[in-house]
Amino acid sequence: MKMQMPYGHMVHEYYAKRVRTLMDERSRRLKALKTRRDAEAYVKRVRRVVRNALGPFPARTPLKPRITGRESFDKFTIEKVIFQSRPRFFVTGNLYLPLDLSKPQPCVLGLCGHSKLGKAGDAYQSFCQGLASKGFVVFIIDPIQQGERNQLPAEARDEYSSLCGMHNMMGNAMAPTGDFFGAWRLWDAIRGLDYLLTRPEVDTKRVGVTGNSGGGTLTSYVAAVDPRPTMVAASCYISSYLGDTLNELPADSEQNPPGMLGAGLDQADLLLAYAPRPTMILSQHNDFFDERYAYESGRELSRVHKLLGSRGSAGYFAGPGNHGYSVENREEMYRFFMRHAGVSGEYHEDDIDLLEPQRLYATPEGQTFEFGSKNVFSFTAKRARELSRQRRRLSADALRKSARHYLHLPARNTVPSYSSLHMGYPWLKLPVKVRGIFSLEPEDGIKVPVVTMGREHPSMHPPTGPVSVYVGNTGSLQDVVSLKWVADLAENGTLAVVDVRGMGLTMAMTCGSANFFDLYGSDFHYACLGELLGESYLGRRVGDLLSALYWLKANGAKPEQLVGRGLGAVITAFAALLYEDRPDVSLVNYLPSYRMLAEETPSHWPLSSMLRGCLAKFDLPDVYRALGKRLTLKDPWDAKMQPGDGR
Repeated sequence: MKMQMPYGHMVHEYYAKRVRTLMDERSRRLKALKTRRDAEAYVKRVRRVVRNALGPFPARTPLKPRITGRESFDKFTIEKVIFQSRPRFFVTGNLYLPLDLSKPQPCVLGLCGHSKLGKAGDAYQSFCQGLASKGFVVFIIDPIQQGERNQLPAEARDEYSSLCGMHNMMGNAMAPTGDFFGAWRLWDAIRGLDYLLTRPEVDTKRVGVTGNSGGGTLTSYVAAVDPRPTMVAASCYISSYLGDTLNELPADSEQNPPGMLGAGLDQADLLLAYAPRPTMILSQHNDFFDERYAYESGRELSRVHKLLGSRGSAGYFAGPGNHGYSVENREEMYRFFMRHAGVSGEYHEDDIDLLEPQRLYATPEGQTFEFGSKNVFSFTAKRARELSRQRRRLSADALRKSARHYLHLPARNTVPSYSSLHMGYPWLKLPVKVRGIFSLEPEDGIKVPVVTMGREHPSMHPPTGPVSVYVGNTGSLQDVVSLKWVADLAENGTLAVVDVRGMGLTMAMTCGSANFFDLYGSDFHYACLGELLGESYLGRRVGDLLSALYWLKANGAKPEQLVGRGLGAVITAFAALLYEDRPDVSLVNYLPSYRMLAEETPSHWPLSSMLRGCLAKFDLPDVYRALGKRLTLKDPWDAKMQPGDGR
């Protein structure tokens, strides 16, 4: 059966409407700012919100920096540096020193975008050399999983372990512990700034931060939480959460600070947290981070700076090309930093002599794990074990209350309105008899298809009497077609097959991919929007299933058995925990525990199956235990969603 998606844009339109509403409200708040006091109050609130979204951070520990080599050139010297941002978590960097060190010089922290070469990437070498030749001390660091900081040796990687894919895997694994991968990236940058400001060559009152793409994101994060920089230039990131949503542009794991969008803030607010500090937004005419929204962000920045009594401290420039730190953008950054650091001279970029990456290595063989560094996965696994030891077993009532909290579900569920689709779907060819097709509406803009099947005659009305309810891995009707045991559930009674939002008939046909598990597909995109909104996408799906159960019950049916498979097993487990009538539950290809995902790397379970922060209070085995004898567990899947041992 070729499955069509009659609700293929539903989830997209739902989130687009919600994000647009939040951004319209934000626009009204900004337009209402009339005085310096208004602007100061706005900045104060922004600073508080972004700190909560981007933190918390660990304690500062000794950096233990080492200079492992030097390279001398006509206009600058490069020192190869390695330090520990956390105990046994090594960060590699290059310190570019100008020739004139007769007095402390202005300095810049350089932050890389998603280049496999990290600090050795062409654009990053270029702006470091360009700044150093103009008299700036520059310290540029390798991001996690880039340059010298691969988190797994080659033999431990798989087809999901691309540069960006690995970032998202690390972020997904952290979610149940409550950690945010962007905070790890940010902490490396803050500690890099710590190191830079210890150097006697630098003037600590003239401090810049710049980066492109992922480095532009990180530059914005540093600007949002650290008061020490005196000038900031973020390239090819600042646009708008609304633009990214409307343009079907999934963001990387680190680009979704939990709750920031839900608090009514946009990307430009990251740069407003310490307004009116000199700040420049750099964009590109043909960037996938939409230039229209970048331009509007520049206008917002300028207006708030002027209200705060500062003119000329907010800059905007759009280069003529595609995404990247082009020479045009670099030169605008040089001009801006030179002006605000009081450096005279020519801002145009001289010829750049790019070096082979090996000449910039701070480690003997080019990888920190060979130098003795721990990886992010080991820290996440340790955190998951610590939370497991610390938490107390909850009573059944306390577990249900805690689950509702982390799923962001209301205390009570309501019976949804519904449509009876008497025309059905003519293309729907199932191996069992279809009794009825219904479309529930658990909230405005969301449709939840429920297909009932069995031996009874077709009907416009919901079923009555005993019913089995099924939720599949990525689509329930696909499972009815491809798995005989699912179809057999309808042989001796009535089966209600439910497609919760974003799955099966409601899978979003957006983001340029029809692959549910695409690392930058629609499922990831809307799960990330849930993160930004400070709510659980998994929780929304659990709420859809609960709405279906209450709808069945209100219309005379009795859900006696809940069956879930794969991703549907996670959804079904939580719904069974929260549904008061205690039906029998069967979970097939179930996820044994969130802790397992933290301990087995890499994991292929998607972000939409994670429950942020839940390991502080419970794990999935606690849910299974609470379901007691009415639960049957079959054929667990491991971290790669393959047959496992169920541990």
